[in-house]
Amino acid sequence: MLFKSVVLSFVFANVLAKEPILEIPNLDHIFDKLSKNEWDADEVPCRDKIFNILENVKNSTLWATWVWNSIDQSPTGIFFGARYHLGSYDQCLRPPWLATHPELRTQYCLAEIEMNKDGVKKMEEVSDPYVRAEDYYLDTKSHFGRSFSYIAHGVCLPAGCPTKSAEKFVQALMSTGYLRASREAAVSIHHCEEAAAPREYSTGYYVFVYTFAALLFIAVASTYYVSEYPVTASSNSFVNHVAKSFCLCRNWNTVFKSDEDELPCLHGIRFLTAIIVAFIHCIAIPHGTSVGNALDFERMATDKPALAVVTTHFDVLVDTFFSLSALLVGKSLATLDITRPYSLIKNILKRYIRLIVLLAVTVFYLAHISKHTDDGPVYSKIAFYEQQMCEKNWLPALLMVGNYYNTLEMCHPATWYIPCDFHLYIMTLVLLYVYRKNSRIGTAAAAIVLVICFIMPMITIYVYELPAILIYNLGLEVNIRNNLSFRNFYIKTHNRMGPYAIGLAAGYLMAIYKPKDFRKVWSKMVSFLGTYVSLNLMLVILALGHLCLVYRVHGWLACIFVAFERNLFAVAVIGVVIFCTYGQVPLINPFLSWSVFAPLSRLSYGLYVIHIALLYQTSSIRDHLKHHLFETLIHSLGLVVVSLLLSLMVWLLAEAPLVNITNPYLNTKDPAKEKVGISRNGAHQNDTSKQKSM
Repeated sequence: MLFKSVVLSFVFANVLAKEPILEIPNLDHIFDKLSKNEWDADEVPCRDKIFNILENVKNSTLWATWVWNSIDQSPTGIFFGARYHLGSYDQCLRPPWLATHPELRTQYCLAEIEMNKDGVKKMEEVSDPYVRAEDYYLDTKSHFGRSFSYIAHGVCLPAGCPTKSAEKFVQALMSTGYLRASREAAVSIHHCEEAAAPREYSTGYYVFVYTFAALLFIAVASTYYVSEYPVTASSNSFVNHVAKSFCLCRNWNTVFKSDEDELPCLHGIRFLTAIIVAFIHCIAIPHGTSVGNALDFERMATDKPALAVVTTHFDVLVDTFFSLSALLVGKSLATLDITRPYSLIKNILKRYIRLIVLLAVTVFYLAHISKHTDDGPVYSKIAFYEQQMCEKNWLPALLMVGNYYNTLEMCHPATWYIPCDFHLYIMTLVLLYVYRKNSRIGTAAAAIVLVICFIMPMITIYVYELPAILIYNLGLEVNIRNNLSFRNFYIKTHNRMGPYAIGLAAGYLMAIYKPKDFRKVWSKMVSFLGTYVSLNLMLVILALGHLCLVYRVHGWLACIFVAFERNLFAVAVIGVVIFCTYGQVPLINPFLSWSVFAPLSRLSYGLYVIHIALLYQTSSIRDHLKHHLFETLIHSLGLVVVSLLLSLMVWLLAEAPLVNITNPYLNTKDPAKEKVGISRNGAHQNDTSKQKSM
C-alpha cells in the first residue's frame, strides 16, 4: 500500500511538471507588442523584468500574479464620468516579501492617457444609442465641460523602470482593450513611486514640528504659572505679560466672551455661511479628483433644480464675509486714532497680525508637512503640487500679494479672500486718514473709489471676455489657478470693493444709531417684510447665476450682471443684519442670535482657512469616489468639526498670545472718542438712550 502511494505521488508530480504553460491572450499580445518596440540601452533591464513578470504570471507564480492583479486590465465607468482607474496602489507597493526579496521591489506609476489628441470640440451629449461608441467618449463634452477622452491609469512595474519604459507598457496594455481610441492614445507619466522608498524630511518640517511643541510647552507652563502664582503674575513685567498672554484659561475665555455692543445675529450668519462654503467645497473638490458617477453631479442642475440654484453660484456667498467684515470695520472707524501717520501704520499692523497667523500656519503646513501626512495614487498629482507651490511662493502669500503676484503659482489659492480683505482695510484707513486731514479731498477720493468699484468688474469681464459667473471646467481642472475667471476676475481686490463699501456704509450708520440704543424700534411686520425681501433677493441672485451658467451668458449681459449681483447680494445680507438688529424678526433672529453660534463664529475664520488644506487629503483616494449628497453632508460636517478644533488650537497657542503681546503697543483706540457717540451730522455728542421709533 505504501509502495502504491509513493508511485502515485511520483506520477502526479511528473504530470504537474509536464503541464503546459497557460496561454493568456492579453499577456501574449502585450508581450508581442513590447517585443516590437525600440528600447534604449537604459531601458533594457526594465524590459527584461517586465517580460519576467509576464512569463511568471503564465506560470501562476505568486509574486508576479500579485503584481499583475494590482493593475486594472481595462478602465470602467468612463462613459459616466470616471477618469481615474487606479488599480491597487497598496498591493503594488506593500507585498509581504518586500524585506526578504528586495529584487522583487516594484513601483507604482500613474499614466495620463488622452485618447483625443486634437481636443474635444462638440459640447452636446450624444443621445442616439446606435452611433459609434467613439462619438461619445472621444468627441463629446457634457454641457458643463466634462470630457470623456481623458483617463488616468495606474500600473505596477519593476522598481527602477524609467518613465518612458512605463509609457510603452501602458500603450501595450491599452492596446488589449475594447476602447479602440485608447490603442493610439497619447500616454505620459510624470511620477512613479517606489516601494519602501525612504522619506526625506526637510528643515521646514522640523521647524514646524518643534515650533508647535515649543508653543504648547510655553502655553502649559504659562497657564500653570498664572494659576498657581497669581500675585506674582499680576505685576507688569514683560515676562509676566508674556505668561498672561499665553495663559490657556484666559485665551479660552475670550472665545466665549460676549460684548454688549456685539451684533448677535452676525454670529449665526457668519458661521452658517462658513459651513455652506465648506459643504460646497466638499462637493466640488472630489469632482476635481475622481468621481465614478460624475454625471450625477451635473444632472443635479435638471433633476434637483432647487439644490442646483444654491450650488451653481455659491461663490457669491463669499461676499457675505466681505460685507460683514466691512460692517465691523465701519462701526469702529469713529473711535480709531488715525490722525498721525504712525497711528495709521499701527492700525494696519494690528489688522495684519489678526489675519496672518492662521494663514501662516496653513501655508507652512502645506509647504512642509502635508506631503508627509498621507500617500496615494494621485497624491503626487494634487497634494504634492500644492506643496510645491507653497514651498516656492510662501512669501507672496504672507506679504498679502498672492492674489496679484504670479497667480498661476499662487500658494493656497482658496485663501485669496485674505489679501483682498487686507487691501480693502488699508484702502479704508487711507481714505479716512485723508478725509480727516482734508474733508474735501477725502470726499472726492471716496467718490472716485466708489465709481471704480462699480465699473471695474464690468471692465474686467469685457476685456478678458469672461462669462458672467465663475465656471469650473469639469473636464480636467484639478488646478483652479488655470481658470481665467478665477485668475483675472474672481480673486482681484479691485473687483471686490462694492460689497465692502456697502458694509462700511452700514457700519458707519450703526456707529451713529447704536444698536444698544435702538433695539426693537421697528415693528414685527416691518421687520418680517424687510427680512423676507432680503432673503428673496439672495435667492434671486443665486437663481440668476444658475441661469447664467446654463445659458453661458457672455458679453454685455455678463457685464451688466456682474455690475449689480454682488452689490445687491451684499445689500441683502446687510438688510438681514439691520432688520434683525433694529427690528423684531420672529424665528430667524432668535436662531441667528443663538448663543452657541458666538464662539463658533469667532472660529469661523479658521474654519474657512483650514478646511481647504484638509480637503487636499482627498487625493489620498485608492478608488473611485462617488457623488452622494448624504455622504457629502456627513463628510462636510466632520470636516467642519475638525477644522473648528484646529482653529481653536491655533487660537490658543499662537493667535491669541500674539494678539495679547502686541495689543499694548498697537493700541488704536482714541480714549476721548470712545466716550462719545457720533451725531447725524458728524459732530460728537454724549451717549444717551434713544428708545424711539425710526
